[in-house]
Amino acid sequence: MSWFSGKKYRRVRCENILELIKSPNANEQVIRLLTDSPPVISFTKTGETHIMLKIMSDDKNFYFNFPIGQEHEMEKRDGSKITAVYEILSDNILKQTVRTPDGKTAYFTREFTETGSKMKVEFEGSETIATIYYEVVD
Repeated sequence: MSWFSGKKYRRVRCENILELIKSPNANEQVIRLLTDSPPVISFTKTGETHIMLKIMSDDKNFYFNFPIGQEHEMEKRDGSKITAVYEILSDNILKQTVRTPDGKTAYFTREFTETGSKMKVEFEGSETIATIYYEVVD
Protein backbone atom coordinates (compact mmCIF):
# COMPACT_ATOMS: atom_id res chain seq x y z
CA MET A 1 0.00 0.00 0.00
CA SER A 2 2.93 2.32 0.45
CA TRP A 3 3.00 3.42 -3.20
CA PHE A 4 -0.22 5.47 -2.74
CA SER A 5 0.35 6.32 0.91
CA GLY A 6 0.25 10.09 1.41
CA LYS A 7 -1.06 11.00 -2.06
CA LYS A 8 -4.02 13.40 -2.13
CA TYR A 9 -7.11 12.69 -4.24
CA ARG A 10 -10.09 14.83 -5.32
CA ARG A 11 -13.32 13.55 -6.88
CA VAL A 12 -13.59 14.48 -10.56
CA ARG A 13 -16.63 12.57 -11.84
CA CYS A 14 -19.27 10.01 -10.91
CA GLU A 15 -21.31 7.32 -12.66
CA ASN A 16 -24.70 5.99 -11.46
CA ILE A 17 -24.62 8.12 -8.30
CA LEU A 18 -28.21 9.39 -8.74
CA GLU A 19 -29.48 5.87 -9.35
CA LEU A 20 -27.68 4.60 -6.25
CA ILE A 21 -28.98 7.30 -3.90
CA LYS A 22 -32.56 6.60 -5.06
CA SER A 23 -32.17 3.01 -3.84
CA PRO A 24 -34.48 2.09 -0.94
CA ASN A 25 -31.38 0.82 0.88
CA ALA A 26 -29.64 4.22 0.73
CA ASN A 27 -28.85 5.90 4.02
CA GLU A 28 -29.17 9.68 4.43
CA GLN A 29 -25.64 9.99 5.88
CA VAL A 30 -24.07 8.13 2.96
CA ILE A 31 -26.12 10.17 0.46
CA ARG A 32 -24.72 13.39 1.99
CA LEU A 33 -21.20 11.98 1.75
CA LEU A 34 -21.68 11.22 -1.94
CA THR A 35 -23.37 14.53 -2.86
CA ASP A 36 -21.46 17.08 -0.73
CA SER A 37 -18.78 19.22 -2.31
CA PRO A 38 -15.80 16.95 -2.88
CA PRO A 39 -13.15 17.05 -0.16
CA VAL A 40 -9.52 16.17 -0.75
CA ILE A 41 -8.73 12.79 0.80
CA SER A 42 -5.55 10.88 1.50
CA PHE A 43 -4.57 7.60 3.12
CA THR A 44 -1.25 7.35 4.95
CA LYS A 45 0.22 4.21 6.43
CA THR A 46 1.05 4.96 10.08
CA GLY A 47 2.44 1.58 11.06
CA GLU A 48 2.21 -2.06 10.11
CA THR A 49 -1.42 -2.33 11.20
CA HIS A 50 -2.86 1.21 10.90
CA ILE A 51 -3.83 3.71 8.22
CA MET A 52 -4.69 7.38 8.66
CA LEU A 53 -7.50 8.84 6.55
CA LYS A 54 -7.37 12.61 6.09
CA ILE A 55 -10.45 14.44 4.80
CA MET A 56 -9.76 18.07 3.92
CA SER A 57 -12.73 20.27 3.04
CA ASP A 58 -13.18 24.01 2.70
CA ASP A 59 -14.35 24.46 6.28
CA LYS A 60 -12.81 21.58 8.28
CA ASN A 61 -10.11 18.94 8.26
CA PHE A 62 -10.65 15.50 9.77
CA TYR A 63 -8.07 12.86 10.66
CA PHE A 64 -8.92 9.24 11.43
CA ASN A 65 -6.31 6.68 12.43
CA PHE A 66 -7.80 3.22 12.17
CA PRO A 67 -6.69 -0.40 12.49
CA ILE A 68 -6.71 -2.48 9.34
CA GLY A 69 -9.23 -5.33 9.44
CA GLN A 70 -10.86 -4.33 12.74
CA GLU A 71 -14.25 -2.74 13.28
CA HIS A 72 -14.09 0.74 14.83
CA GLU A 73 -16.34 3.74 15.41
CA MET A 74 -15.76 6.86 13.32
CA GLU A 75 -17.27 10.35 13.59
CA LYS A 76 -18.23 11.85 10.24
CA ARG A 77 -17.93 15.48 9.11
CA ASP A 78 -21.50 16.19 10.23
CA GLY A 79 -20.84 14.82 13.73
CA SER A 80 -22.78 11.58 13.29
CA LYS A 81 -21.13 8.26 14.08
CA ILE A 82 -20.71 5.16 11.95
CA THR A 83 -18.99 1.81 12.35
CA ALA A 84 -16.34 1.02 9.75
CA VAL A 85 -13.91 -1.73 8.79
CA TYR A 86 -11.02 -1.11 6.37
CA GLU A 87 -9.39 -4.03 4.58
CA ILE A 88 -6.43 -4.06 2.20
CA LEU A 89 -7.41 -6.53 -0.54
CA SER A 90 -4.21 -6.14 -2.60
CA ASP A 91 -1.32 -3.71 -3.11
CA ASN A 92 -3.67 -1.15 -4.68
CA ILE A 93 -7.18 -2.03 -3.44
CA LEU A 94 -8.69 -0.78 -0.18
CA LYS A 95 -12.22 -1.83 0.89
CA GLN A 96 -14.28 0.04 3.46
CA THR A 97 -17.46 -1.41 4.98
CA VAL A 98 -19.67 1.17 6.71
CA ARG A 99 -22.61 0.46 9.00
CA THR A 100 -24.80 3.42 9.87
CA PRO A 101 -26.89 3.87 13.04
CA ASP A 102 -30.03 2.81 11.16
CA GLY A 103 -28.44 -0.59 10.42
CA LYS A 104 -27.79 -0.07 6.72
CA THR A 105 -24.48 -1.18 5.20
CA ALA A 106 -22.48 0.42 2.40
CA TYR A 107 -19.33 -0.88 0.70
CA PHE A 108 -16.64 1.40 -0.76
CA THR A 109 -13.92 -0.34 -2.77
CA ARG A 110 -11.06 1.89 -3.92
CA GLU A 111 -8.60 0.89 -6.63
CA PHE A 112 -5.55 3.16 -6.79
CA THR A 113 -3.33 3.91 -9.79
CA GLU A 114 -0.36 6.23 -10.22
CA THR A 115 -2.58 9.11 -11.40
CA GLY A 116 -5.89 8.54 -9.63
CA SER A 117 -8.35 6.25 -7.97
CA LYS A 118 -11.65 4.58 -8.84
CA MET A 119 -14.13 3.88 -6.04
CA LYS A 120 -17.11 1.55 -6.43
CA VAL A 121 -19.98 2.20 -4.01
CA GLU A 122 -22.65 -0.40 -3.21
CA PHE A 123 -25.50 -0.55 -0.71
CA GLU A 124 -26.37 -3.90 0.81
CA GLY A 125 -29.54 -5.20 -0.84
CA SER A 126 -29.21 -2.99 -3.95
CA GLU A 127 -28.06 -4.11 -7.38
CA THR A 128 -26.93 -0.60 -8.39
CA ILE A 129 -23.21 0.17 -8.23
CA ALA A 130 -21.93 3.74 -8.47
CA THR A 131 -18.38 4.53 -9.57
CA ILE A 132 -16.53 7.64 -8.44
CA TYR A 133 -13.30 8.74 -10.08
CA TYR A 134 -10.55 10.69 -8.33
CA GLU A 135 -7.40 12.38 -9.58
CA VAL A 136 -4.19 12.97 -7.70
CA VAL A 137 -3.80 16.60 -6.59
CA ASP A 138 -0.82 18.45 -5.14
